[in-house]
Amino acid sequence: MKFYNPRTLIHLLTATTLAALPSVALAETHVSFWQFSTRAADIDAYRHSISQFQQANPGIKVDMEIVPWAEQQQRLVSALSTGGLPDVSMLGNNVVAQFQAAGALIPLDQYFAEYNKAHDTDVAGDVWPGDKGYYYLNGQWWASPVCVETRALYYRKDLFREAGLDPEKPPQTWEDLASTADKLTKALQGKAYGIALSMGLDYFTVQNFMSAYLGYGARMIGDDGKCAFNTPEFKAALDVYVSMYKNKSTHPDAPSMGGDTFRRGFLDGKYAMILSDPGLYKDLQNENAPFLRDIGIAMVPAGPKNRSGFLGGWPLVLWKDSKNKDASAKWIMFATHGDALRNLAMASGAIPGSVSLAKQSPWDIFPYAIFVEQLKDAKPYQYPVQAIPQMGQLEVDTIQKAIQAVALGRQTTDQATKQLVSTINEVLAR
Repeated sequence: MKFYNPRTLIHLLTATTLAALPSVALAETHVSFWQFSTRAADIDAYRHSISQFQQANPGIKVDMEIVPWAEQQQRLVSALSTGGLPDVSMLGNNVVAQFQAAGALIPLDQYFAEYNKAHDTDVAGDVWPGDKGYYYLNGQWWASPVCVETRALYYRKDLFREAGLDPEKPPQTWEDLASTADKLTKALQGKAYGIALSMGLDYFTVQNFMSAYLGYGARMIGDDGKCAFNTPEFKAALDVYVSMYKNKSTHPDAPSMGGDTFRRGFLDGKYAMILSDPGLYKDLQNENAPFLRDIGIAMVPAGPKNRSGFLGGWPLVLWKDSKNKDASAKWIMFATHGDALRNLAMASGAIPGSVSLAKQSPWDIFPYAIFVEQLKDAKPYQYPVQAIPQMGQLEVDTIQKAIQAVALGRQTTDQATKQLVSTINEVLAR
């Protein structure tokens, strides 16, 4: 019989017992994340950021679901009433107030403070001034910006030359834009339309048109809290915008086409001009567009009163029903700051929601510098009024209908404006 000393026996028994036990995987904390962009570059950028986050936080797994921008309002409102909200999601900057007013979000001040302490930074002080009006409500921060955007005018210098126009003199006013689009369309004789300009029930429509009505001096909401669109300024802006469809300077199906279709058309060489965001240039690069060297970018056209760019942007928010708030907040702060945000913005071709990052390379050179400059004059739809809870509904269900109705000849400018004012006032009164 073989005898073991006590230490050896304990070692053998322990090893045998452990070997007999089934393997137990460490429990992971899952963070559900709704991401609204369907662009391949954006999806790839988020996947990379998620991979980096999970490497740094091995106990947390981020489950990304793609919810297209066009569906996000309906999906979120439905989930708010029936359940099924994610832990974290993107939001359009103008609907943060809607969900904050509904009591559906968690303020991020605690997580801002923790991030500041850990990284010796000032999160709130690095937010674009315009975005503060969207995200800082009732004395608290309800969202952490990912990126900001505005519009600029992309134009094909080669097609300008072909049409006998000076490629170094892009249109500077809305009237000039309409005239140039008409000249291009006629001169190119079916090779390309003068401009990609949506007239349909799509975000692309209102995000372009708002530069026109603000530039003409119109405003959505007056000092009395009611819609202020029933003015000569608004009607003049509507007329000049729709004239580009009536003059056949854009696609004949523009009243039923969406922004993604127009972007695709510009990438395919079907248009000479388009008002779009900085991400379009990244798409042109990724696809190695044959006319890339001939792309010019100019400020958005000015109206008689000013030059106003669209102030877009999207933050990440933490939903109140989240079962994993701390882990979810970790993902929010990781994705919206530092190297992760820099890499995300660079990969997607967007401008970071961090002012300090946007002042650095590559956003200080072409093509991004002109968008950063345009952001100084970028405003929300309801300017000068601050964010209101009804803005999400007003954006998706009002102005586009008026534009489409006038473009298709279903209503006159006066009729469409009267109906628009009535509709907006009904929403504001709720």
